[in-house]
Amino acid sequence: MKRKFTAVIAAVAALAASAQEPAAGPISATAAATTAVALPDSVTTIVDNINDSGNITVEQPAALAALVQPAQGVVADSESGTTAPAAAAATRSGYRVQVFDDNNPRTARAQSEQRRRQLLEAFPQWPCYVSFNSPYWQVRVGDFTTRGQAEAALAEIRDAFPSTAAYIRIVRDKINIE
Repeated sequence: MKRKFTAVIAAVAALAASAQEPAAGPISATAAATTAVALPDSVTTIVDNINDSGNITVEQPAALAALVQPAQGVVADSESGTTAPAAAAATRSGYRVQVFDDNNPRTARAQSEQRRRQLLEAFPQWPCYVSFNSPYWQVRVGDFTTRGQAEAALAEIRDAFPSTAAYIRIVRDKINIE
């Protein structure tokens, strides 16, 4: 591979040299490529440049740089599929109470939002999270550091919503730390 690049550079140098000298007659590109030309010390090959350089500089328009940067003020949680304000970026492993999950493509989103509103009315002290983990819409409540806290919340939620008590459970999740 290095020989091919060197041959190309030599051919280009030969053509450049022949263009600077007075023409003694027409010379074809193939003849210039086949003649051996000694490269001056200042000419380096492309392969030498690639192998010698450890840094690559990329120049891009400011408009492209603005498009590539992530949105400021919003943090995406790839594990749960939710977004939250940047202030809630500090997370750790903990527990939440899952009160709804459904995969019906026609009704699940509306039902999850309805369940979220009901929970926020009944328990405003706990944050409520709606997430979509394909194909399930899920509603989870709270940021509990211990399982005991989550079990106490589970009991309160089951008492408040007895018709859905069979579907309510504790799950491990990334929780937001205040």
